[in-house]
Amino acid sequence: MSSNTEQIKEKLDIVDVISSYIKVEKAGINFKARCPFHNEKTPSFLISPVRQTFYCFGCGEKGDIFSFVEKFEGLDFKGALETLANKAGIELKNFKKEDNERPDEKDKMFAIMEAATKFFENQLENSKPNLNYLEKRGVLTNSVSKWRLGFARDEWRGLCDELTKQGFSKDEMLKVGLIKKVDGEEKYYDTFRNRIMFPIFDVADRVIAFSGRALKEDDKTPKYLNSPETKLFYKSEVLYGFNVAKNYIRKLDYTVLVEGQMDLIMSHQAGITNTVASSGTALTSLHLKKIQKLSNRVIIAYDSDSAGEKASRRAAELALSSGMEVKIVTLPKGEDPASIAKEDPEKWKTALKESKHFTEHALDKAVAENKSKNLAKAIMTEVLPLVHLISSEMEKTQFVKKIALKTKVREDDVWNDIKKVPLPNTTETIKQTTDSLPEKINLERIIVGLIFAEEHSKEKSALREEWQKIIGEQEVNSKLANFEGNKEALIFEAEMHIAPGDIRKIEDEILRRIELEYLKIELQKLATILDSQEISEEEEKDAKLDFKKIEKRINEINN
Repeated sequence: MSSNTEQIKEKLDIVDVISSYIKVEKAGINFKARCPFHNEKTPSFLISPVRQTFYCFGCGEKGDIFSFVEKFEGLDFKGALETLANKAGIELKNFKKEDNERPDEKDKMFAIMEAATKFFENQLENSKPNLNYLEKRGVLTNSVSKWRLGFARDEWRGLCDELTKQGFSKDEMLKVGLIKKVDGEEKYYDTFRNRIMFPIFDVADRVIAFSGRALKEDDKTPKYLNSPETKLFYKSEVLYGFNVAKNYIRKLDYTVLVEGQMDLIMSHQAGITNTVASSGTALTSLHLKKIQKLSNRVIIAYDSDSAGEKASRRAAELALSSGMEVKIVTLPKGEDPASIAKEDPEKWKTALKESKHFTEHALDKAVAENKSKNLAKAIMTEVLPLVHLISSEMEKTQFVKKIALKTKVREDDVWNDIKKVPLPNTTETIKQTTDSLPEKINLERIIVGLIFAEEHSKEKSALREEWQKIIGEQEVNSKLANFEGNKEALIFEAEMHIAPGDIRKIEDEILRRIELEYLKIELQKLATILDSQEISEEEEKDAKLDFKKIEKRINEINN
């Protein structure tokens, strides 16, 4: 006999249920609406009548009819069950345990991460030296509480033993990266030891990972240690502090982007609550897409050292290529956002107000650092590629005028040079001969979404098999496993670009463009090898041969 939940799902359609709460409209095979769970001007909330699910690209909320009613009405599951049973005209049987069970191991993973967070919080509360350490760094008591900071003792099994007492298994701890296993032995030890712990949250304020800062710094100990990627945590998508900052970003219409947790916490303490951090990984286009749904303007505030400058440049190139307005904060040498915000919050706010467009910053830097005979070359390599990336023609024209004035050349000459400048490698896009797919589209996410969508379809394609021929079966399986936790979003994302009936028409184009991307990455790897000073003659010969083969294949695909 079917359970209460199954009977209700058989009777009720998700589109009918949600449309009784909010206004929805047809969008291809799906329906769309303005999300009821966060403020937005344009609809990013999608409903699938085929899968009976919803997903919001703005805030990440997702689920079925029960999830929606729970969230919208502020009910627990039993309350949502009763509400929907009344709508369906079904008399509830006794409320059973299976009615409240969701077939999702993530619930258990969230539970173990919450237990670990409380354990670390308790350890910090009872560690006066570490509380004093945070106080010296400028972290206020309410910030310790707000960001749920903790401490992992210098013990091999402190967390493991505690979670075992609470009924969690070693396998569950391994899945979320809280412990590690000794090779070849049934012995386990804590991943984080003698570190200040920074929980990383999803948009729903649930802990999905940790970043631990070492209290003892030496050559063998990494300063920061982050959780491995899991079904909860994809570092290329997660921004530290986004759960708190998202509403302020939408309200203020710009994002302040910093590198680390301390930078973020100190910035929030100073009142700049629209700050997020890339936190232990390079900024990715997926990070920017998340930000761009809320605002198209970003201020980069990375460290003032050479590594920070390189990271700023790369972040700016990515953001400009996405059509964003990008500014940068200029910090004194040796300073970072955390040190300035600690010293004087008003000084930090002033630095943000005085931020410059990244292209203007690069132009001023080129002029200041180069004598007249080297200036043209510096402009060509450091400034014109950035102008090339700017999507607004009006904005481009303004920078061309500035460059012409600074270099005392004609504007026409600047325009001609811009046409000769290649795009930076990080933003190079693939030329196409058809118009069936948008140019700037994340093909990997699209093909994964299409493969996941086939789980709900009787008709199967050869996409997966053909993709495996390009990058290998093991690599495809790995990518699918990594994206498993984001399945619903990826299916909706694919459907936004490609209706199921059109898949066969353009699957060749999808695969062609994926192979081109893959081959270009391989070319870049070979170019790095050939540039190496330590390469042997035999290795150089093999690399050049492979380089020619790949170039030939790229020409075949393009033609």
